[in-house]
Amino acid sequence: MQFKKGFKIKPDKVQDDGVILFTDGTNNDIYASEVACKAYGYDYRGGLCRAYAPSSNITKLQNLGGKSQSSKDIPADTLNTVIKGSDIILKGDNAQLIVNGDNHNVEQSIKNSTILAGKGGTIRSNGEAVLVAQNPSDVGPQAQCSVVMLNCSTTDNSTTTMTNQIASGTETGIPTDYIPLPSNSIVGIEMYITRLETGGTSGTAGNYSYRRQRSCVQINTDGVGTLVDFNTKDIAKIGVNGTMAITGAPVNDYDGNSKYALTVNVSDRNNVNNLWSAVLYLHITQTSTEF
Repeated sequence: MQFKKGFKIKPDKVQDDGVILFTDGTNNDIYASEVACKAYGYDYRGGLCRAYAPSSNITKLQNLGGKSQSSKDIPADTLNTVIKGSDIILKGDNAQLIVNGDNHNVEQSIKNSTILAGKGGTIRSNGEAVLVAQNPSDVGPQAQCSVVMLNCSTTDNSTTTMTNQIASGTETGIPTDYIPLPSNSIVGIEMYITRLETGGTSGTAGNYSYRRQRSCVQINTDGVGTLVDFNTKDIAKIGVNGTMAITGAPVNDYDGNSKYALTVNVSDRNNVNNLWSAVLYLHITQTSTEF
């Protein structure tokens, strides 16, 4: 196919899932914009240029390149997962993942998460976005930044644990109610949290608080952590702050191994309806040295 006038890319090949990859004559595997896609007569759906809709009979795992998919077999129950890289380990029951780079690990039952770039990273919880350094495979330190969004709602003064990607009470487990962290590591934590009143007999719709908390935790080889809170800053509010706290404790993973995990707990007054939202930035530095 010839280049269309005004465009520097043209269709090059069609993947099994119907997505069309373009070329500029030198670089391949280019994703087209909506304008370029439609200019060549194709459909643009879900942020991708497509020749046809994927069939349910097409493999559920899309491999977009790299030397190999994994040093283990890709589990059959991995749904809607995109991998671009090599030596990716998926432990099973995963869904809606995008993993880019090499030598990454995804823990069991992880959904709606991504590794953006780097080498040697790990996804440990739902809704986690990971940016990884070019970690060596055999020596430390292993460094990554993880971003996790949490939310929940409250109507009284009982303590409520915020959850990631799962509505409170719908599902429980390691990656939903907790944010697991690796042993032999230090983890810098910066959290921004919003409390928004939506009503209730004692609430005022529109009142809010916005706060920041900075903490750090050291986790030893047995999964025991020492959490230090540095400071909490009230950034803005109308009304009260409410109560919030980052806590950590050992929990057992799916293999029965003890892992240190974080939770964020919140509470406010009786008869006040609140929506809570938090974003956690986790700067994780892990080493093979036991302490």
